[in-house]
Parts: sequence; C-alpha cells; structure tokens
Amino acid sequence: MTAPATILALVLAMTAVGGSALIWLAPTWGKVRHGYEILNAATVALLAWGAWGALRGPVGSLEGSEAAARGELTLTLLLVTAGATALAVIVLAVKLPPLIARLLGVGATLTGIASFVPVAMIRADMGGAGGALQGFVELLLGAGLMGGIWVGMILGHWYLVERRLSNRYMVWMAWANVGAVVAGLGSVLLSARNPIPCEGLTGADYAQCVTTFAPILRIGSMTIVLGLGVLALLALISGFNVKLAKEGGRSIQASTGMFYLAVILAPAVEFAAKVRYFG
Repeated sequence: MTAPATILALVLAMTAVGGSALIWLAPTWGKVRHGYEILNAATVALLAWGAWGALRGPVGSLEGSEAAARGELTLTLLLVTAGATALAVIVLAVKLPPLIARLLGVGATLTGIASFVPVAMIRADMGGAGGALQGFVELLLGAGLMGGIWVGMILGHWYLVERRLSNRYMVWMAWANVGAVVAGLGSVLLSARNPIPCEGLTGADYAQCVTTFAPILRIGSMTIVLGLGVLALLALISGFNVKLAKEGGRSIQASTGMFYLAVILAPAVEFAAKVRYFG
C-alpha cells in the first residue's frame, strides 16, 4: 500500500470527497443554475472513479492478508461514491426534482467519507502513528484542502456563464479557500508524526522502496518542508482571492486565475504529506 499509485488514489479520493461536500452543502445550492452542479458533480464522479482505478492494483497486492477485506471495502465505497454522484448528475440533467439529486449527492459524500475509514485502519495495522483516528483525520483535512480549491476554480469559471451572479458566492468560496489552507496545514503537520519513506526497511523491501520514491523525499523532514513551502504560496493566493472576490466584476476572472495556480500547487502539498501516510 506504499506504492505511488496508492498516494495518487488518496489524492484523487480526497479531492472527490471534499468537492462533493461543497457542491451539495455550500450556499450556492439553489442560488446558482443547476448546470453548475452538473459540471462540478461530473468532475467529482470522474475523480472518485479515478481513485478506484488507481487503488485496484495496491489492494490486489494485499490478497491473502487480513487487510485485503478492508481494501476491497474501500474500493466498493469509492465505486458507490462515483456511481451515486453520476446518478445525481443524470437526475439534474433530465430535470427531475433537484432534491433527489441533492440527497444522492449528500449520500455520495458520506459514502466517500466512509471510504476513508478502512484506509485508516489499514494504516493503523501497518503501525501508523496515532492509529486509525489520526489516519482518518489526515484524510479529512486533505479533503478539505483539495475539495475547497477544486470547487473554487469551477465556481470562478461559472461566472463566465452566469454573468449576473452575485459575487457573494465567490466571496464565500474565497473564505472557504482560506479554511482549506488551514486544513492543509493540519494535514502536513500531522504527517510529520509519520516516518519518512523507506525508514526502518531492510533487504529487498528497502531496495524496492528506494527505487519507488525520489531520493529528495527520503531526506529527513524534506516532505514537511516542501509541504509547508507550497502551503505558504497557497496562503498568499487565498489572501488575493478574498480581496479579488470582494471587488467583484472582472476581478472574479483574476480570482479564477488564482484558483488555477492553487489547483496546480495543492496536489503537491498532499503528495508530500501522504507519501508518509503508511510509514
């Protein structure tokens, strides 16, 4: 479960879950045209599906161990998250009562959160610091960072479609972006309790590990330094986003550009944090 594919799957899953929560529970619901939810939820369904696909290989490597059942449960929950979200998209697209789509979406969000539990338990079985509770919290914090930034970028683009939309929704999302950066800080700091990649391994396991992870990631606290450094840039961007969103008008486009930068940078934070996740 320490393979790069696992880390990719975690980042995709966190983005899907965090994004899903904001689609169905943010104050934009009922105030923005449903095309916004259709677009946003479609990306979430694809992210969850991608997480499922990336995790299949690592879970297959658990066959025969006690963790295999938990890995299969994670895959099932991710697939249900993707399917329920896709169904919510269809409900909105064919103009069935929006409440049905929202209930499906909230259900998909809860299922996605539930998928973090067996992953955290696998981590605990592998000796992860703080046990299953810390593992679960790390994933929730990562979902807050990735989801907040992903949905913010899409909302910014939606202002090009719905030009008369009040800027108060972008202001709310900009402040959510500030909260996302705080969540990311918690994620990185908690990861410092976990060992660096390859630490404590010997023989064939060590040889395989050193060919898997870049040497820079195995140097002391380098992953923490990388994560905090990129977070500092994201904090600067979030400050600009709040100011630009409050100005409204063409400044919304500038804020969207800032979210573009954040979408590029945020995965680097979570990759740096989650490379330590399983120890």
